[in-house]
Amino acid sequence: MMAAPHICTAQLAAQSDEDHLFVTSAGVVVLDGATSHRSVDGPTGGHYAEELGKTLAEALDRESELTSLVTILEGAIDRTIAALRLERGAQDAPSCTVALVRTQPSDRLDLLLLGDSTIAVGHSDGTTELITDTRLQELGLPAVDQYKSRLLSGAGYDKAHRSILVKLQRAQQCRRNRAGGYWIASTDPAAARHAFTATRSVRTTDWVVLATDGAADCIEAVGAHWRDLAAADDAELASLLHRCHMWEAEVDPNGVERPRAKRHDDKTIAVVRLS
Repeated sequence: MMAAPHICTAQLAAQSDEDHLFVTSAGVVVLDGATSHRSVDGPTGGHYAEELGKTLAEALDRESELTSLVTILEGAIDRTIAALRLERGAQDAPSCTVALVRTQPSDRLDLLLLGDSTIAVGHSDGTTELITDTRLQELGLPAVDQYKSRLLSGAGYDKAHRSILVKLQRAQQCRRNRAGGYWIASTDPAAARHAFTATRSVRTTDWVVLATDGAADCIEAVGAHWRDLAAADDAELASLLHRCHMWEAEVDPNGVERPRAKRHDDKTIAVVRLS
């Protein structure tokens, strides 16, 4: 039986407050609700992430470790669709990423990632393993190059930029949860079957860090490394997220150095220390 891990967390909301974090006796769940770039009726990505996170956290504590994380996520998506009264299979619907680690009760770690958050695993030999899901970025949609090239030219986050994001989001939704596209938690429970999963030994793992893209994409910019995060306490993690926010606001407010869809994104980090 593994000893209880030491868990540290920090969150910094931007404008949307769509990241959600849940710590349970069985693990940690980090979710990032997708921002809608146009007015929509019904639940937002943040509302969806909150409901899915609560459902996942309850299931992690309830289900046996013999139940796979894929099965748990599939059931949680199904219940979230029902709870929010969403149309099954709808493309124009809220969605969110999922990163989770199950730490109890055995001496193994179960990991799951769906969407563009990051899981970093620190091994006892000093190496760091990054688990990422790049399928959305690999779609090669023209609107991505369009908004990034405008930012690189110094155009900034103007009305034209926002119009491009609306067009990009529509194009992404057409490729959501289908072969040749990308997979995300939304209105199709079967998307869980396309999540990246891994199992690691507690005996050879020192720590695990889960981070939404708003945090993960800014770490290098402020001179931090995953091992730095793994050693940080709550206050130090909060300070790091503040540094990321200030770097975006003062060093790169127009997205020239690091072209990104939004000047500021929600930022969430969870550290699970095992040694």
